[in-house]
Amino acid sequence: MDSDRNQPTEIDSTLKAYLDIGESFVRGLYRFWGAEAASARLMCALIEFHASGRKGLDGPAATILQHLGRIEQSSYDSMVYVMNISHLVYATTLLDTFLSDTLLFLYLLYPHAMGRNAQVPLRTVINASSRNDALTQAAISKTREISYLPFPARVDFMRETFGLKIDLTPTAAEALNHYPSIRNTAVHDQGLYEIRLDENGSVASKRKTCIRHPTLVTEDDVSKAAKAYENVVMAIAQGVFVQVLKHPDHPAVQHFLRRHNASSPARGRNQ
Repeated sequence: MDSDRNQPTEIDSTLKAYLDIGESFVRGLYRFWGAEAASARLMCALIEFHASGRKGLDGPAATILQHLGRIEQSSYDSMVYVMNISHLVYATTLLDTFLSDTLLFLYLLYPHAMGRNAQVPLRTVINASSRNDALTQAAISKTREISYLPFPARVDFMRETFGLKIDLTPTAAEALNHYPSIRNTAVHDQGLYEIRLDENGSVASKRKTCIRHPTLVTEDDVSKAAKAYENVVMAIAQGVFVQVLKHPDHPAVQHFLRRHNASSPARGRNQ
């Protein structure tokens, strides 16, 4: 308690800006786990209702339960499949946003990191209301360029460009490759067939994946991906708080980290 009293309580705009970046990710993660919990309850209710022999259809809630009774197994299977992909896409987008926001933050702190030859369109310079506005637009443009790199390359870019020490566990590092790759496949390719020229030179098709689940994403995959992303974010945030902002013990930073450590809701739909 005494050590806390000795820490500065003021928070400057730079520290607050990065705390806001972290806050954005954490709130998104709460939203993600909330959606996971709600979908888990809905699925359990549906499964148990069907297993019960559809009891209660003649009671006061008959009109409500009839809707559950009309959901066929094939529709339930489709719902689970699309939901798993949707949740993985959302969790991956949270990480994507955090990486971009962090890189933009670092560029704005260290504009020279954009390089001497960084190109700023003439229109941007003309339309800028000030030098700071022009630098901001240049940093946004540079960040957008880097955002096309795979996630591991973006983390390495932060290490190399800004000297950040980002310690990832082997599990988190592997997940940073694996789950975004699945996300990309699910988003960009839901096709069931491969179209190609056969040995006779004719256009032909060949089935390349499961008809029911073109991109297999399980509930366990989704939970593991989200947890790994969370670990990646906190490793980067720790690096920024310690090495860049030099305020690892600021009460606002400690509060943010405590919120993260306390935010471990029941995960997975079997909870």
